[in-house]
Amino acid sequence: MPTFCPTTETYTHLTVNQRSVTISLLAYTHLTDSAGMWVFHIHRRWENSKSKIMIYRIHDEDANTLLEQPETGMGYQIVFASQYQRHGKKKLIVYNTNLAVDLDSDYSHNKRKIINEGYQVILNRSTELMLETDTIRVQNHSTIREPKILSSSKKINNGRHTGGRGATDSPKRNANGIDVFVRISAFEDDRRVDFENKKLKSGTFTTTVKDYRECVSTKDNPVDRYALPNDDDEISWSFYVQPKTTDTLQEGIVQPAFGQEGGGIEAFFENGTAKDTLVHKREYGK
Repeated sequence: MPTFCPTTETYTHLTVNQRSVTISLLAYTHLTDSAGMWVFHIHRRWENSKSKIMIYRIHDEDANTLLEQPETGMGYQIVFASQYQRHGKKKLIVYNTNLAVDLDSDYSHNKRKIINEGYQVILNRSTELMLETDTIRVQNHSTIREPKILSSSKKINNGRHTGGRGATDSPKRNANGIDVFVRISAFEDDRRVDFENKKLKSGTFTTTVKDYRECVSTKDNPVDRYALPNDDDEISWSFYVQPKTTDTLQEGIVQPAFGQEGGGIEAFFENGTAKDTLVHKREYGK
């Protein structure tokens, strides 16, 4: 009769079809009478070691599609889209058009992971996410507005504003060719800034230089002031832009979102700015 000897080995951290899995390998061996050899019969059982991946690198073509669509707010987009050749839609917060986080109950934890380990590190090792291009929809800021009341201390001490409308709900006007606007960002290579032509790309948010300076001088929290889905220590860069009189913009008050109170001034450039309007790139607060 054959002799059976079960052995088990487990291998982790493998990737199969873009999913992290644990392999449990069960090998039964028996000695054949005729050949006098060990013959291995192997049965593999695959188990998900991580049932859900929540931080993604957006496929290049999809990132370029997102770059052609407007931001939801300064530095981010809230996106609804179907995953390529998969069922169901995903709701994502996308940073810099190429790093996405599932907008779910684990969002805060994963956002903190990006900050702790670094944007570029996480981007380089994240699983690539391909979307059905024609399903990509970027949500307007009005879809995430929250009924949060600005505290009187922030209004008085930090020069914040209450009520009013967000930039995209405000009328369009031409720039006067004198005023300067500032885009704050977590990314030195902010993809909304066209460094080659020294301009802002279409669908980009900024604040005014006056509001930016007030934020810095009063040591206000820019993440809370501009209601960003970032962490307090993440804003590192500021890009100064002086639009020409041919450029149009909408200006309004940042509305509450992501548990942040808002109250800063925001400006939205639906068509971007003209060539050679980017005048400075500096570290935040410098």
